[in-house]
Amino acid sequence: MQIVRRSALVGRKTAMTAEQQKRVLVVDDDPGIRKLLCAVLRDRGLSVDEAGDGKEALDLIEANEYGVIVLDLVIPIIDGVTVAARLTVRTPRPVVLVVTGAAHEVVDGLDAATVHGIIRKPFDAEEIANVVAACAEIRGRRSLETMALAMVAGGSLMTLLTVVGNSG
Repeated sequence: MQIVRRSALVGRKTAMTAEQQKRVLVVDDDPGIRKLLCAVLRDRGLSVDEAGDGKEALDLIEANEYGVIVLDLVIPIIDGVTVAARLTVRTPRPVVLVVTGAAHEVVDGLDAATVHGIIRKPFDAEEIANVVAACAEIRGRRSLETMALAMVAGGSLMTLLTVVGNSG
């Protein structure tokens, strides 16, 4: 059985298979953080790719469909803000969770239609894995048009932006 997401856009690729919805890209220049996140996500049965810089991330995004992208903002070659901005033209659009220790001014400038959540460093890897797995599961059941997540905010986890009507 193949589960797909439909969109009103005509003539463009708008469906994602169940396998693609559970495919995650982790983008962080810190190999320790990247390996930790990949390990806890794989433990939850997700298919995970990783990139250490923005160029590698964009190359992987071009070659694959991802249900969820976990994206650091401060990465080499092409920064995470630019990577996120380039995702606005993707159809179907992945859920984008930003993991960052960047200044609030940088985070405040992110496009809420592209970035679905902001996770502050330092973080609890198990909590992030739970959020990513939930996003992949929700992504597999319905469109992002009605997707809104409520999570424990502050402390070690995140502030999530509510997304309405940005299914791409």
